[in-house]
Amino acid sequence: MSYSAFFYGSLMSEIVLLRVLCGAAASDHDKTLKLKSIQLKFTLLKGHKRFSLTGEDYPAVIQTGDEQDSVKGILCQGLELKDIKALDCFEGEDYKRVATLVSTIDDKTLIDTEVYIWIGDKNLLLGKEWSFDYFVSSGKEQKWLDERCEFYDVDNLHITEKEK
Repeated sequence: MSYSAFFYGSLMSEIVLLRVLCGAAASDHDKTLKLKSIQLKFTLLKGHKRFSLTGEDYPAVIQTGDEQDSVKGILCQGLELKDIKALDCFEGEDYKRVATLVSTIDDKTLIDTEVYIWIGDKNLLLGKEWSFDYFVSSGKEQKWLDERCEFYDVDNLHITEKEK
């Protein structure tokens, strides 16, 4: 069975995504194989807004119900169950994976997928949009890869999976 998910934050970065899906010990060959097994395309999530979070370098998305609101992100298709488990582990308890529809940017085709919606403290939402371009250009992407504790649980999950 194949799964998909819509990413709107740090997981839009291929290096962050591959770290989550493959683990810290993955070889370049394994990462290349994973990248070839998934399909990534820009899509829109309507009726939602993306927000920066107080003190964090990653965003939150909440449902607004207003079709004028939309979030541009990446649809990732071709995921396996083990990938979904790694993503769930990475996202943690402040996010809930829910079914949704995204639309392609070019022809507006609707696609069933899932998205991680913010269910954490709403007081942490800032009134400003989170920017992927700033995440990358400011160096936060690399700094984030080097320092994030969220990877510890994901890396342990990959180690446990290999031991089975």
